[in-house]
Amino acid sequence: MNSVSQLLKSAQNAINKKLFNEAEKLLNEALKIDPQNADILHCLGITAFSSGRINNAIEHFRIAAEKKEDDPKILYNYASALLETGCYSDALKIFSKVLNLKPDYIPALNKSCSIVGIMGNLKLAEKICKSIIDKDPSFVEAYNNLGNAYKDQGKIEEAIKCYRKALEVKPDFTTAASNLLLCLNYSVDKDPQTIFNEHLKWKKRIITTKSLKISIPQPSIRTKPQIHIGYISADFRMHSVGYFIKPIIENHNKKKFKVFCYADIASPDSTTERIKRNTSAWRSIYNLQDNQVIDMIIEDEIDILVDLAGHSGNNRLPIFLYKPAPIQVTYLGYPNTTGLYTMDYRLTDEYADPEDQDEFYTEKLHRLPGSFLCYRPPDNVPQIEELPALKNGYVTFGSFNNLPKVNVNTIKVWAEILKAVPESKLIIKTKPFNDTEVVGSYKNQFIKRGIEGERLLFHGHSPSAKEHLSWYNRIDIALDTFPYNGTTTTCEALLMGVPVVTLAGSQHAGRVGNSILSSVGLPEMTAHDTHYYIKIASTLANDVRGLSELRRGLRDALLKSPLCDGVRFTRALEKAYKEMYNYFRKV
Repeated sequence: MNSVSQLLKSAQNAINKKLFNEAEKLLNEALKIDPQNADILHCLGITAFSSGRINNAIEHFRIAAEKKEDDPKILYNYASALLETGCYSDALKIFSKVLNLKPDYIPALNKSCSIVGIMGNLKLAEKICKSIIDKDPSFVEAYNNLGNAYKDQGKIEEAIKCYRKALEVKPDFTTAASNLLLCLNYSVDKDPQTIFNEHLKWKKRIITTKSLKISIPQPSIRTKPQIHIGYISADFRMHSVGYFIKPIIENHNKKKFKVFCYADIASPDSTTERIKRNTSAWRSIYNLQDNQVIDMIIEDEIDILVDLAGHSGNNRLPIFLYKPAPIQVTYLGYPNTTGLYTMDYRLTDEYADPEDQDEFYTEKLHRLPGSFLCYRPPDNVPQIEELPALKNGYVTFGSFNNLPKVNVNTIKVWAEILKAVPESKLIIKTKPFNDTEVVGSYKNQFIKRGIEGERLLFHGHSPSAKEHLSWYNRIDIALDTFPYNGTTTTCEALLMGVPVVTLAGSQHAGRVGNSILSSVGLPEMTAHDTHYYIKIASTLANDVRGLSELRRGLRDALLKSPLCDGVRFTRALEKAYKEMYNYFRKV
């Protein structure tokens, strides 16, 4: 009979070789002999975490940490698991314990920095990142986190430099590579060709580091009663992507399509459960290796594999490099090309991607009729109150977009609008404004352009979706950002009776507003230069009676528009899938 120490040593060797099932068998055998052994429990937490069973991992780590309170490694893994599930405050407390025990434990300091940034204290996150880099210039994750802190403050060029530095230190750091590409979409001075070229560099980088590690047979379409559609996302939850994919999953014709969702989610929520109930097959891929997910996709005989992330956070794009499905499509989560020639199609529409845009995509653009979006409003939406201008005596403009979208050019134009509409005010609501230093920075930019501070209101994160939406009852006109438009924020404004003025740009990221407003029947709200953008906003502001009437009918117009017609949209999407399927069957 093996001793506990022998079993534990063998299990640790198996973990190092990523043989987690074998390790778990050995650990369970050891646990029968010594149920109170913290090291066994800790290793069981590691195997559970590595197998995607996050809740089991947390429980093992918790008990191990109770039995060995002074072990920084156990505490670190416990806090890391909590971080994955969004328990930020609890995780931060435990990371603090780790750093009390071991002040030079840089990985713990780095993850603390991530949490501080997520919670909105961006200046502190920036400070911590810089201290990590001072201590260890080779710690690549700190450059990425510093880039995130800069990005969230709207310091796009500084963020880009940080991501590039991370890639200098570690050329195969795919997270930093995707963050760099996402950040380029926010930049005010990068032309489409430059951005496209950077995406091609990502492809070369990922091929260099990934292409020889997995070998799979070339997939082919097999004749089946249903077309197998597989959606991959980390955002089947309360997230912008979740709001737009949910009506599609619910309305798929299950007689003709078998719908698989590959969910990279640590903490499911109510949206997750609703989506899950409407799938033919639900696959949890959280924390699974690429080869494990690829095996699932091949076994499920997926005909059309759909990426819903692009280069946004927690993407699984490397999987698409290996072509585990005969047809691969990117959709919804990212406003640009993936850079992968193994990605066959990109779903879009004629408003977001006019005919002259094809050259900037490695994918073939498939333009859906009307808008490429299908919006499902959240439950429990607040009532629309009367136009604020009627009781305030002045017009209030507003923007609730992500702060990286509010750049120097946007501020300049918004300042001109405020000057064109005397006594008007502006509300900007965005999570980074939880940080008072960030608020001060943006307020000063308006003051330098002649706008008094009293005309500006900055607000941070709201704890609930309903409270967030209620803020629209404080604004009369929403101003879209450019060159990166809003998407969910534009739909939410219309839902709350607030018209949105948008500026159509040269790329998809800057044309989503045009797509949404055209679908809702408001193409006149789209400007094609800043002069006309200012004119539309000021004209609306000078007609309070017309603005009040527009407010009363906007929600109904949105809900009755093609944008919210889930059945119509899904039938059009299925037609696109069938066209792709039939084409590849003939090839």
